[in-house]
Amino acid sequence: MFTKGYRYFAGNYFQLIPLSIILQACIGSITIYFLLQGRPDFWDMVQLFICVAATTMYLGAILGQIHVKKVFRLFLWALFVNIIMLVLQLI
Repeated sequence: MFTKGYRYFAGNYFQLIPLSIILQACIGSITIYFLLQGRPDFWDMVQLFICVAATTMYLGAILGQIHVKKVFRLFLWALFVNIIMLVLQLI
């Protein structure tokens, strides 16, 4: 499944960059919105740092023109981290 997704991502890399940036930014923003709804404590700030770091690493990899395979792995990793943080905030 990873290799099939990677082949599709690599084949349509330049078309998927804007879509993945928008997706990553939207999910990260929703997560941060729920993180900062109340009065943030230390744990919320740690989660905020992790969420922003994951999203920024992916966006920085695109801007830095890193190899496509590493960008794909960072995309999946950042998406996973942001979704886990969002689920933690919703429960």
